[in-house]
This record gives sequence, structure tokens and C-alpha cells, in this order.
Amino acid sequence: MEIEDDILDLIRELPREVNDTSTTTEFKFLTVGSVLWQCHYEIKYLRAEVARLKNDGRSKKGKKVY
Repeated sequence: MEIEDDILDLIRELPREVNDTSTTTEFKFLTVGSVLWQCHYEIKYLRAEVARLKNDGRSKKGKKVY
């Protein structure tokens, strides 16, 4: 599983990775942990993007168009 993949692809592949009998418990823990960290970064990015877009919308309301 690649960390650079889209987070939704990682989540979709997670059950297959975790249920694979050849995968050690330690690797399963690391796999789930890496997906959760990727979710953490994605959520932080999206929250910052939403805040930025909200602020851009407010600053344009007060401007007059001539």
C-alpha cells in the first residue's frame, strides 16, 4: 500500500490488507495507523481550505464594482 495514494483508495484497500492472513499483526497495526495519519492530514488540509474559502467570500462582499 502506497502512502501517496488518494486517501479514499487507502480506506477502500484497508480491509483487504488487514484480513490478509500472510500479514503480521505488527504490519496490520502499522497499516491502520498510517491510514489514520493520512486521514488526519487530509482533514486538516480540508478544514484550512474551507476556512480560506470562507474568508475569501467575506472579503469580496464589501467591494464595489464600477
